[in-house]
Formats: sequence, C-alpha cells, structure tokens
Amino acid sequence: MEMNKRILAFLFTIVLFNFIGLTLLITVQAYIVREYNTTALAVSLLTVLYAVFQFLAAPFLGKISDRYGRRPVLLVCLVGSAIGYFIFGIGGALWVLYLSRIIDGFTGGNVSVTTAIVSDISPVKDRTKNLGVIGAAFGLGFIIGPVIGGFLGQISLAAPAYAAGIFSLAAAIVGFFILPETLPKDKRIPDNLKLKDLNPLASIGKFLSRSMIGVLLVIFIIVNFTFNGFTITFPVFVIDKFTIDPVDIGGLLFVSGIVIALVQGGLIGKMARVFGDKNLLISGTTILIAGLLLFSFADNFWLLYPVLAVISLGVGLITPTLNSQISKIVLPHEIGEVFGVSTALSSLTTIFGPLIAGILFDWVQPNAPYLGGAILLLIVLFLLIRYKPVLATKI
Repeated sequence: MEMNKRILAFLFTIVLFNFIGLTLLITVQAYIVREYNTTALAVSLLTVLYAVFQFLAAPFLGKISDRYGRRPVLLVCLVGSAIGYFIFGIGGALWVLYLSRIIDGFTGGNVSVTTAIVSDISPVKDRTKNLGVIGAAFGLGFIIGPVIGGFLGQISLAAPAYAAGIFSLAAAIVGFFILPETLPKDKRIPDNLKLKDLNPLASIGKFLSRSMIGVLLVIFIIVNFTFNGFTITFPVFVIDKFTIDPVDIGGLLFVSGIVIALVQGGLIGKMARVFGDKNLLISGTTILIAGLLLFSFADNFWLLYPVLAVISLGVGLITPTLNSQISKIVLPHEIGEVFGVSTALSSLTTIFGPLIAGILFDWVQPNAPYLGGAILLLIVLFLLIRYKPVLATKI
C-alpha cells in the first residue's frame, strides 16, 4: 500500500510536469512562429500536428504497454517529449518547429499510460479518487505553467521550451530509478504485435462496438468536443462582449484551474464513495450544461468568475469518474489500449471541437458554441440515465 502511494505521488508529478510543459510552450509558441510566418494558420498547425500524430500513435502505445508493461512505454514517452521540447527550443526554421510537435505527439502517451498505471495499482473502490488526484495535476499545471512561462519568456523565447524539456527528462530519469512495473506478466497480452496494431481505427472500432464501453466513449467524445470548443472560443467571446485585457482572461483561467484542482484533488474520492460513479457523472453533466447556459447569457464580466467555477466543477466531476468507470468494465490486459483509444479520441476533439465552435461563433452567433454544447450534453444525460454500471468483480 505504501509503495502504491509513492507510485501515485510520482505519477502526479509526471502529469503536473506534462501540463506545465504544455502551458510553458503555449506562452511563447506564437511569438516564435512569427519569426518565420505571421499567419494564424502557421501557429494553429502546431496544435493540429501534435493532435494528429497523437491520434495515430496513442492506441498503439497503449497496446505496447498491455504487452510489454507500462514502465518502458512511459519512460520512452517522457524522453520523446523532452526531445520534442528541446528541438522546439533550438528552432531555426518553421519545419523544425513542426517536427518537434510531431515527435511530441507521436510519443504523447504520457497521460494515457499514467492513467493505466493508476488503474493497475488502485483497488476498485479507490479508483475514482486516485484518478482524481492525477486529474488535479491538470488543474495545477494550468495555474503554474503560464506563470513560469511568462517569467522565462522575459529571459528568452526559447527558455520555456528548454524548461519543459528539462521537466520531461528529469521525470524520465527519476522514473527509471523509482518506478516499478505495475502490470504483472500474467495479466499481459501474450501475442506479438502485428501490422494491424498500427491502425488506430481498429482499436477505436473494437471498443466502440461494445455496448457499455461504447456508450462511455461516446460520452467521452461529446464532453471533450464541447469543452475543447468552449476553451478555445471563450476568450474571443469575452473580449468582444466586455472589452477586457489579457490579465482578465488569465484570472478566469486561474479560477478554472483552482476549482479543477480542488475537486479532483480532494473531493472526488469522498463523493464517489457516497454517491457512486453514475450519480457523479449525471451531476457533473447537469452542472456543465447549467454553466454553459449561464455563460451564454451573462451580461456582466464579473459574473463570469462564478460561471467559470461552475463549468470547471462539472468538468472536474466528469473526467476522473468517466476514466474510472471505463477502467472498471474492460479486462486488465486491455486497460492500456482503451486509454490509448481515449487519448486518440481526445486528440480528434482537440482538432474538431475548436474548428466547429469557431464556425458556429463566426457564422451563426457568438454564443452558438455554448448553446450547441449544452444541447449535445443533453444526449449525454440521456445515455447516462439509461447506463447501468457493471461491478468490476473480475479485477
């Protein structure tokens, strides 16, 4: 038990470093790209290339971890991220920047493998709580990262990228010495890898075709699609409507990060034991719908602070609970693959969520992405009400 606590603490640090690194890069990437190309598309391609190659690689990395263990895959992913960040810092040409994001995307299995490890070491009754602790690192990363990135960016535009690389490399080195393997050999897939394992669509289709896991993955897609569209467009919406400064956007993001960190870091475990996964998912979805509707019609900027807190509360309840429920209804030797699939699906929503939200924002009306997201989440509510959780007695 004490060993599991140490592993969980290390995994928390990995995810924290991962999101700090991501936000470090966000603070300077537009400025660096503008040295070679001043179009918005050139900057957007950094995110698109990362997401595309993460989509292609994540299910494959998950399968590798199911066959050969979590430890080697996680260490390779951390080293790959470090290499990608260092290359970005070196720069020298636009194609070099794109190459760096391709490398990081292809080895971007940090979060999915980390989630699989948490599932390996967590008893069923503690899984939602432990996944919430890892989720809290996400919120903290988005609080700490921009602050460090802004400071380092004053020294050098390349400094945040190098810092992100150092974070990833340090995590890999420490992990090499202290992280044990968490997937026993008797729970691994004995088959050798085949060429078809490289096809992400095969893994996605495999799980979507199963009734219960398919429902959960559809819910995962809708929630991430809606939230990614909101995250990208809400600064434009707020700036146009209230004529505010960048520091005000930072304040809203700070509130969001704090709420997610508090909910997932401390409250989610107790709530899961009292109310159960299904009720938490229904409550989180209802809260998220209410938050999007309130955001759409807010007529005072200061009202956005509690509204962002409501939205973040909803997301904070849904994410770890959904991951926990997914891990409980697949076999132990499929956990790596299914979280690779969820990472791949998350990559797709990172591409298409902001794209569709931007189109609705520009061509329909500014609050259309949030009203549309609320309608999509009504589908999630319907699916959740009909969903019957399965006790994972096999684990």
